[in-house]
Amino acid sequence: MAEATEIRHPLEKIPLGGMVEAAAGEAKVLLVRDASGVRAFQAKCPHLGAPLAKGEICGGRLYCPWHKAAFALADGGLEEPPALEALTRYPVRVEGDEVVATLEPLAHPTPPPRDPGTHVLVVGTGAAAVSCATSLRRLGFAGPITMVGREAHPPYDRTKLSKQFLAKPTPAEKTLLEPDFYAAHRIEAVHGTVARIEPEARRVVLEDGRALTGDALVIATGSRAAVPDFPGADLDGVHTLRSLDDAVHLSAAAENAKRVVVIGAGFIGLEAAAFLTKRGLDVTVLAREVVPFAKRFGEAVGAALKRYHAGNGVHFKQGKVARIAGTGRVEAVETEAGERLLADIVLIGAGAAPETGAIAGIAAREDGGVAVGPDLSLTENVWLAGDIAAFPERASGETARIEHWRLAQQHGTHIARQILEESGPFAGAPFFWSNQGDKRLDYGGYAPGFDRIVLRGSANELDFIAYYIRGERVTAACSIGRSPEFTAFLHLLGEGRAPSSTEIDAGVDPRTRV
Repeated sequence: MAEATEIRHPLEKIPLGGMVEAAAGEAKVLLVRDASGVRAFQAKCPHLGAPLAKGEICGGRLYCPWHKAAFALADGGLEEPPALEALTRYPVRVEGDEVVATLEPLAHPTPPPRDPGTHVLVVGTGAAAVSCATSLRRLGFAGPITMVGREAHPPYDRTKLSKQFLAKPTPAEKTLLEPDFYAAHRIEAVHGTVARIEPEARRVVLEDGRALTGDALVIATGSRAAVPDFPGADLDGVHTLRSLDDAVHLSAAAENAKRVVVIGAGFIGLEAAAFLTKRGLDVTVLAREVVPFAKRFGEAVGAALKRYHAGNGVHFKQGKVARIAGTGRVEAVETEAGERLLADIVLIGAGAAPETGAIAGIAAREDGGVAVGPDLSLTENVWLAGDIAAFPERASGETARIEHWRLAQQHGTHIARQILEESGPFAGAPFFWSNQGDKRLDYGGYAPGFDRIVLRGSANELDFIAYYIRGERVTAACSIGRSPEFTAFLHLLGEGRAPSSTEIDAGVDPRTRV
């Protein structure tokens, strides 16, 4: 049997408190050095393959440079999603002035089996549901897990649907988390549409009459695409983009189309517009607001993003939809001002509506969410996660309903620990990323009603970090091109140690505080 590959690297070229990628041929490892020595891990993030050497070390964590998955420096253990597994770790030794990593993966400690008699029933197959189920297994849960979903596909990465998936014909399988997801995690999959959820009884009734119960119930039903009552919204060629089937149908329609009108200038609308433009289609975005994202990010950032997209060929129109016109199939979008925008395809990007209607005996809030306790519980042994949960958000001090993929995963992980009686109040820092064409925007925290913005860098050049301040609290930050500073802020936010408004005004860099 051939000897395992070894990778050698000069010790002096690994900075104390830092990391480097080392290679031998095509094999690569990440070498991390601190006061306790040198450790070797896989070189790429298990989420989407980002080079971890370009990430950031904050406290005892290593953050992925792309999507801020976090891993423990001590052993590579998973700390934060969107990764769903720990880093592979390799044996390492020091020989003279060299570090030698042997590419024989070290086994992660296997937790003892726990709670084999507890049945966990999860309603939903999205980010929160998947994170809860995989976290339970990773933490040693040995009982049965049942996941109920209306989509026939195995769980997939919804964040891919409005991005590169649309830039060219792409197989649906490219979005799947694992083709054999349910078998790999010993999960019973139930395909069906939920008619009624009875929290007190921890009971779920499907439209076909089947009823399921569990000792613990996790409700993670997510959202559906919101479709305003436009005349003509039911014509052929009118699309939404929420599910994998939606993305497949839109991508297929784009093969034979020339002109697209996107109704709405939110994240889904502008991401899709950018990638459909890359595909060679003529794309017009129709929005009510003149400056997209101005309410969320401020006028300067919103205007810069609009100029960027316009410079890449996206057309912008301001106005309200009067109707979607066509005979059997869409031909144009007509505005209340009388403008007619020709279209072979219309994509409605009008936001999402939480799926809470099936939860019996619960009144949803005005924003469609359902209020939960600090630990995300609705009642005993019943938890809500993801888009539908209105929860106490620590940094802002507000009850928040937030539609972020990574936050839904954080909810799922937290609930898994709740089921195993390991966790208290949820304190994760919200984070999302958006691929605005070739620019990646990062946003961390929650600031729906900020008082002012402190902007560092240049919004016009899309190289900046913006801090959002309400009163004396800095509750969120948005960044393009300033990942090190942003990641440090996100880390501090998650620990409840975000810089004060006075410190940000004084120019304090969060990297000096980690």
